[in-house]
Amino acid sequence: MKFHVRMMEKLLELPEWSVAMAASCPLRHLLDDIGLEVKGVDVSETTGVVYTIETLANRGDHLYALGAAREISARTLAHINIPPVAGQLSDRKPSVLIRRQTDKCSRYALLEMSLPVSMQLRNDVAAFIEEPGKRHAIVDLLNYVQIEYGQPMHAFDANKVDGEIIVDCASKPEEIEALDGKTYKVPEGSILIRDRKKIIAVAGVIGCANSMVSGSTTKVLIEAAIFDPVTVRKTARAMGISTDASYAFERGCDPEGIAQSLKRLVYLAGGSAGTAKDTEGAHVIGYSYSEATPPERRSVRVQLSWLRENLDLPRLEELEVVTRLKNLGYGVEVLSVGKDRELSLTVPSWRLWDVTNRDDILEDVARSVGFNRARQDLPPLSYELADRHPIETLGATVRPALCGAGFVEVITKGFYSAQEVSLLESLNPGISSKHVALKNSLEASSSHMKITNIMHLATILAVNLKRGVTSAKVFDLSRVFSLPAAPVSEEPCPPEPLEYDYEHDVLSLASAGRWNEGEWRRAEGLEEHARLFKGVVANVISSMGTSFSAGKSEFPYLHPGMQASVKMGRNVVGVFGVIHPAIREACGLRVEAMYAELDIRLLCKYMTKVESVEVSDFPAISRDVTLQIEPKGQAGRVLRLIHEAQLSCLSSAAIVDDFRKDEEDFRRVTYRITFQSMERTLKHEEIDSEMNGLLLALRQKHGIQMAG
Repeated sequence: MKFHVRMMEKLLELPEWSVAMAASCPLRHLLDDIGLEVKGVDVSETTGVVYTIETLANRGDHLYALGAAREISARTLAHINIPPVAGQLSDRKPSVLIRRQTDKCSRYALLEMSLPVSMQLRNDVAAFIEEPGKRHAIVDLLNYVQIEYGQPMHAFDANKVDGEIIVDCASKPEEIEALDGKTYKVPEGSILIRDRKKIIAVAGVIGCANSMVSGSTTKVLIEAAIFDPVTVRKTARAMGISTDASYAFERGCDPEGIAQSLKRLVYLAGGSAGTAKDTEGAHVIGYSYSEATPPERRSVRVQLSWLRENLDLPRLEELEVVTRLKNLGYGVEVLSVGKDRELSLTVPSWRLWDVTNRDDILEDVARSVGFNRARQDLPPLSYELADRHPIETLGATVRPALCGAGFVEVITKGFYSAQEVSLLESLNPGISSKHVALKNSLEASSSHMKITNIMHLATILAVNLKRGVTSAKVFDLSRVFSLPAAPVSEEPCPPEPLEYDYEHDVLSLASAGRWNEGEWRRAEGLEEHARLFKGVVANVISSMGTSFSAGKSEFPYLHPGMQASVKMGRNVVGVFGVIHPAIREACGLRVEAMYAELDIRLLCKYMTKVESVEVSDFPAISRDVTLQIEPKGQAGRVLRLIHEAQLSCLSSAAIVDDFRKDEEDFRRVTYRITFQSMERTLKHEEIDSEMNGLLLALRQKHGIQMAG
């Protein structure tokens, strides 16, 4: 927005300052402080000082001088001088009929005026117009009124409009020649202004050349309306154009400001019409106005004590709050509620787009009072923690189980390329139509939102194996996206915490290479790797206090016949198995790899509260013992005997070595036995006694000797 200081001086009593102070004057700092952030300063002798203001998307009232003046008035308590307007508009109807056939135009007004042959622009208006005289004076006046009041208006040459004006929506794409001489394609659903034969304007965006005002125009039809912001925004984006009118409509215009804007136009165009008393002015011939719904009267109530508490201003005066809100345009009624005072506020029409509750009132009061007045004390801390989201609870539960199994958490992107979509389509015909495609992706590799995480995790495994990692195990809690099978219902309904229309959360994990990095034994085969991977899936589900059963699966991105479903209760919550060879090859993965994908929404459904395992703070003591085992004997049987011996403070037992010398007729199997107490530090003498008792029992009961 262009903020003309000279225009603001007409509306408000501003302190004196010089052009040399433009970049550092108090007015600029005031604008920054009330939320009208200054992005640039232009200074010239003809226009004076002009600030470029950055406005918010929901504050259409900041796009014009009167709206900015209200904000300054609320802070400085200065009186606003409302620009003079004409007393009334015509009681006669215009010469053309009006048919409003869409509810996307809530209000429509048409003012018919006759123009003098050589209409001159007023000097006080020309000072604020870029290149005055380049266009017809009536067009410059419309632009000036928009600068003052924020209401976009458009002028049609009445002699070029055939019979009537129809406001409706395009049933199919149309093509127009616009005022700028360019040809545009107008999308279906756009709001159009037509006469009986042709399109004369794209509502809220731009007019057509076939009805434009020229130097020979003697009669005009002035359009002032309120169009749906969303429709205007979509139309402007599709046409690839942005005008002052579309920019204003997108942010919401004052639905009750049409009549006042037209009266201002009549005042400026009538009488002398400019510079000389003898110059003929424009005259109103007819006026018509229609609206879809009666004006809304929105009321918001707020307690004075609540404002004081939230602003941390316990001595904020009632009179000050009321005055500042009135300067912003609110209707204020003060009510007594017990010992407190309550303000019943009528929202001004130009704020109906963004003010809905008392929090919005608090923001207005805070901005007008000034945040610098608020005390810098920190608010008291609350020691109540918010309830965890189900996904947070699940993540905190399964991460220890996965990290304990050697898996590393990764974060993957939510996108992949069209080539990857083609690969998935070849494995699962029809899946490409379920992808959410981006029209303006930043790069080709991010053109589609992912429907599964298998491509990303397979790529991560391949990269790590190429870098020398012998045991690559990763997992990711992420979100995948797909178009719903049925259209999303427009009926309002309260969403469940884990229900989404186009997306859902998954837990995905993958592994490749050796299972145990750096261990003494040879690498696991695919069958053993699959059993270990299934064990991790079981541990994850066990950590949630439940169990699963494996069943038949036909997941298209896993190897056929080498996959299984994960079933909990009556629901299949996911799948696991060997990654499909086509995906493995596309990701550069040279070895077989395992992958699992579990639906978090269903996992949360079956998750129960699990008591955490108590961990000892005292040190553990381990002893290694090598025993003689028959060549065909089972080393796991001895491990079971060790656990059944009921050793005091036994923590764990595991096989750490297994070998055989050529000249011996037995195997040497080394067991690592770990002791740990929950109450105290163990002594070596105690451990020696337990180990001697264990070896004696193995020798006497089972004939198992220590290896020499």
